[in-house]
Amino acid sequence: MAQFQYTARAVDNNEVFSSTCYADDEGAVSSQLRRMGYTVDSVRPSPRIVGAVFGKRKRIKLADIVNMCRRFSVMYAAGLSLMDCLSSLAQENESEKLSETLEDIRNKIERGSNIADAFSGHLRVFSPLFVNLLRAGETAGKFDYVLGQLATYMEKEYDLRRKIRQALTYPLIVVVAIFLVVTVIMIVVVPAFSDVYLKLGVQLPGPTIALIAISNNAVYIFPSIIVLAVGLWALHKKFRTVPAVRSRLDKWKLSTSMIGTVYHKIVLLKFIRTLSIMVAAGIRLSEAIAIAENVADNTTVSEAANMIQRNIKRGGTITEAIKLHSFFPQTIVHAFSAGEEAGSLTQMLSKFADGIEQDVDDGIKRLVTKIEPMMVAILSLIVGFILLAIYLPIFDLMKVIRK
Repeated sequence: MAQFQYTARAVDNNEVFSSTCYADDEGAVSSQLRRMGYTVDSVRPSPRIVGAVFGKRKRIKLADIVNMCRRFSVMYAAGLSLMDCLSSLAQENESEKLSETLEDIRNKIERGSNIADAFSGHLRVFSPLFVNLLRAGETAGKFDYVLGQLATYMEKEYDLRRKIRQALTYPLIVVVAIFLVVTVIMIVVVPAFSDVYLKLGVQLPGPTIALIAISNNAVYIFPSIIVLAVGLWALHKKFRTVPAVRSRLDKWKLSTSMIGTVYHKIVLLKFIRTLSIMVAAGIRLSEAIAIAENVADNTTVSEAANMIQRNIKRGGTITEAIKLHSFFPQTIVHAFSAGEEAGSLTQMLSKFADGIEQDVDDGIKRLVTKIEPMMVAILSLIVGFILLAIYLPIFDLMKVIRK
């Protein structure tokens, strides 16, 4: 389908109006308008600039995938055919790249490909979890159920990322504010006071001497800090895929005193929630664990998942494996045990994921309440030191004047 602009005139009152619509060709637009009692003045393809006017952009955001999943689920449940759903989704979203991707998927399915294989050609857009769930739903005849589960999963994933971003926004703003304030003081304020002190011949105390030295070299120090930060980030990006480095980083994240507890729960939530959806969709347990391990994206989880896989292959249970690994808290060990004994592992996983999600929300809130006063204290100490270093010579000068 393509987008067309048209101008039509009502037969009964001669009223003229213009609009746009999607259709297979210009003839389809004209025929439909005539059947509705309009005289067609013109029909032409919409120029590509129309997409730009309404905010079409190249890159795909997670929000685009979330919206697509939600609309896909609703339309398919309402009885629209798969091809109609894909056509509508391709036409009406804010990402040009996602539109092109969905059009390609639609064309592949039209040529005879199954749904999962068509989506698997775009793994940079749709995760292995997404593709495997579609495959399971297609195979088991539960495609509408799987779409609903995917929509719920993607919405929760987006909500989790939004909460993490909100928790990190305040510290980031404070750090940037500290850097800018100190930079301005060092470049503008301190040199002005330094010139006054030199003219008066005031003996400068140690903090003031140190502050003036930093100010005199500010043009080298502050750019160096920026270059160092960028360099460290580049090194992290380059070496974080090295197994030994990644393993140490992942374990460090889990063991840090402030963020470790929250990060542990976030990783655990990803693993349990993914496993819950995969098992409910009818995917084999070993395959579901492997995909949940990839979604959790932590080497400690990989170690635990390997233990579970090995025990399952030998005829054991999940509970036997997870109680031997420190990553899983005792509460989830008991929950797994109860779920396996009662044959209700799927329901147990779903309920436990909901509980962990609430723990993550509470943990993020507590983390923010701890970070805020710390950042304010750091900012106060830095600004206080600068003010003290600036005004100490003034106090000494006042003592000399009094004498």
